[in-house]
Amino acid sequence: MHGVVRMLSALDEMVADAKLRLSNHLKHLNGYADPVFIDSGGSSALFRVQTPTGFRALKVYAPNFVQGPNAKAEKARLELQRSLIGHKCPTLVDVFAITEAEETAFVEMEFIPWKSLKKNIATVPDECVPLLLEQLVHAVTYLESRGIVHRDIKPENIHVSDNFKELKLIDLGVAREFAHAEEESADATDHGAKRPFIATAQYSSPEYLFRLDSPSPDLWRGLNFYQVGAVLHDMVMKRPIFQAEVEAGNRWLVARAVLTQSPSFQDTDASRLSRYKGLSARCLTKDLTTRLSIVDWSDFSLQIEGSPIEILKAKLAKSTGFGGAQAKLAADGKLSFDRQAFQKRLCESVRQEMIPICGSKVPIELTPTGSASTFRFQFIFSESWKLTFEVGFEWQGGLYDTSVTIHVLSTATTIDSTFHIAEQKNLCATSIAEGIEIASQQVVARAAECLNTIVDIMQSEHPDDNEKTQTNEGQK
Repeated sequence: MHGVVRMLSALDEMVADAKLRLSNHLKHLNGYADPVFIDSGGSSALFRVQTPTGFRALKVYAPNFVQGPNAKAEKARLELQRSLIGHKCPTLVDVFAITEAEETAFVEMEFIPWKSLKKNIATVPDECVPLLLEQLVHAVTYLESRGIVHRDIKPENIHVSDNFKELKLIDLGVAREFAHAEEESADATDHGAKRPFIATAQYSSPEYLFRLDSPSPDLWRGLNFYQVGAVLHDMVMKRPIFQAEVEAGNRWLVARAVLTQSPSFQDTDASRLSRYKGLSARCLTKDLTTRLSIVDWSDFSLQIEGSPIEILKAKLAKSTGFGGAQAKLAADGKLSFDRQAFQKRLCESVRQEMIPICGSKVPIELTPTGSASTFRFQFIFSESWKLTFEVGFEWQGGLYDTSVTIHVLSTATTIDSTFHIAEQKNLCATSIAEGIEIASQQVVARAAECLNTIVDIMQSEHPDDNEKTQTNEGQK
């Protein structure tokens, strides 16, 4: 209870500070009235302000958000929003000005008097679903055409008119460019290599929620499909996706649902909005590669042209099968995702264990191998000595398809030669259910044995270096 009180108090303080800074800023603008509070989040507050051209919405960021350790990344997002000033997309919120003053940033936007879709989801008329979906897709594809991904598409960030005929996508606060991560410096991305989660778990795809894939156009397009599909689910079923898990107040239940649970589209009328139920289900496919292969933006067109036969062929081409075949595809996709997630978590655990052991003396790199079931660690002793430590995963089938045998291969590389420290050998067996802790400890121990061998070889080849080290230590 005390934690909640402190949280509310901190939020109230942030809102009061934002209003004061905004009031000081508005004194320098002719014809701008005092701000009226609308809403707030963890890092900003939103106000309504009367201006010479009518009402505007002004978003005020908390100062530490734009001046803290991640200031460069946040200012890059502000610059991205600035690039949308004067855009011509009627279903995307208008941005009029972005100003940095009063030790913070102000985003002046279109004021939309409509309520959020989140507050009206239970009353969306069936006949309005196609029109609202078309308008949402228009906004999302417009951003794509500008090389931008919204990343937080959800009913809360969509406002609809009272008659459910018009829609606006709002809140570009976490938008970013489609550009590959390699094309950006580390501090211009999501807080560098840490890559913390941004956006809402309930409406995020599995690969994005668990941050298992590096930023790429495929990742962002797959996220767009998933989030639009989740909003479509809510409009069709008149309830939020994963509602029970969210209401339970346990974020791990929500995360597990995103990873493993396929939303149900069953209701008393199977034919009601059947086309949109099918489209939403495809968008919510767990596996990114499968999702991208069975969904594209042409599927969202309201008018399908052609003969009934051509239409049927187009639909069947997008279908992954029916009944048992479809269930098997979903199960296979989940199994593949679970295996990849396990492998990546284990190797990341090993890396985190080895970093404090090796310190700055032996830098560690985790590099791709071109194989989905092999991971390569490189330990750099010097320009002339390097240990390559490969961890391979051999998954079993049938009833034991979540069980895996882990094998390792260690190779030393010098200027003159390459030789195995140890032949490839099976190190241990485990399963997804058992977790990664014991297996990762065994991998770490095996890596330490191989590193000890390298150190022994280097010291035997350069005994003078040992004597110099001991002499230096004695002089200290």
